Amino acid sequence: MKNDLRKKYKQLRKGVQSKKELDTAICLNFLQSDLYKNADAVLCYCSLPDEISTDLIINQALADGKILALPVCTDSNGNMNFYIINSPDELALGSFSVMEPNTDICVPFGTSLSPVCVVPALCFDKKGYRIGYGKGYYDKFLKKFTSVSVGLCYNDFIEDSLPCDEFDEKVDFIITQSNILNCKGG
Repeated sequence: MKNDLRKKYKQLRKGVQSKKELDTAICLNFLQSDLYKNADAVLCYCSLPDEISTDLIINQALADGKILALPVCTDSNGNMNFYIINSPDELALGSFSVMEPNTDICVPFGTSLSPVCVVPALCFDKKGYRIGYGKGYYDKFLKKFTSVSVGLCYNDFIEDSLPCDEFDEKVDFIITQSNILNCKGG
């Protein structure tokens, strides 16, 4: 079931109309929210070309002087660590062809008072559960993460309900081009 949904949403993502405008609207919704404004650190990810672009979030967090940390996959067992970057120049091609912090020059993210974590997904449901790429990196991370987590999603990529198992972790909020959905209650 999850693999069928993965295939469906990977295909749907390829056909998103006005992708750049929608991506910008989603990122601006996040950047203008209290979720971003009240955070002293942003844990984000470098998006792949068919994902919602996180470039605007990354550049704005750096410009605003927030701590910005991006993930590095440390093994094939779903473990990752976040590293602080001060410039996009500190990124290198890493696991799964994703740009990651260069661990030779970047320091690991420790703690902060109010971090917000931006979580990737192919789709979400209204309770905050997601279909990712099936490797479990973010589920494993979110299980230990005690602050606010946010998913970026197109309006049309939110299902009423998705199949989930005991290892799946949900996000607290979903940001779309027109909405901020609070998933904490459901």
